[in-house]
Amino acid sequence: MFARTIAVAALLASGQAAAQTSGWYIGGGPGATNAKFERGDFTDLATGATYSVDDSDVAPRVFGGYRVAPNWAVEFGIAALGSYKHRFNAGTGTALYRYDVSAATVAMAANLPLAGGVSFNGRLGAAFTATRLRGPSKTGTITTTSPSCIDFFFDDCTSTKTNFLWGLGVQFDINPRWGMRLDYDNYGEVGEEGETGRAKIEALSASVLFRF
Repeated sequence: MFARTIAVAALLASGQAAAQTSGWYIGGGPGATNAKFERGDFTDLATGATYSVDDSDVAPRVFGGYRVAPNWAVEFGIAALGSYKHRFNAGTGTALYRYDVSAATVAMAANLPLAGGVSFNGRLGAAFTATRLRGPSKTGTITTTSPSCIDFFFDDCTSTKTNFLWGLGVQFDINPRWGMRLDYDNYGEVGEEGETGRAKIEALSASVLFRF
């Protein structure tokens, strides 16, 4: 009986060591974003109107990676970084523009194990961002001055940028296969002045992680 217990313990320990030192993993979960808009890029979209904007939204995220060493991995991800509403109210009418952001990421990820299955993580890499300004949708009477990229054939503007990505987080390992992560990620400034308008995007996310 004692020998069997020792064998089972050794098997679990070897499985945990293998899961932590190398191999593939995937994860994903919900999150929340914050957008710091360059308001001057948007206030001229309507004449004689009061301007307001949503600066937060939900941000689902999925990621995967390969651990090349006990404390290092290459990680890839896709995130929807929010759909923000820019509102203009002129009293006699309203206009609404939608500002959509998404990103694909690649990063080197570091992991610092602590006691009790808890570890800190960090990421440095690139975010390939896509931004789209859609609209306007109007009710009543309001004068809008849409960007030049919005014309008779297209009702939106798009912008793609490659930004520096960095992130920090904490991971809780439930067992050798499953874990949970709480992450903060900074995607830099997305969009372009005179096209979609600019915003700095950051996100918090809670994810479930599975190791193969």
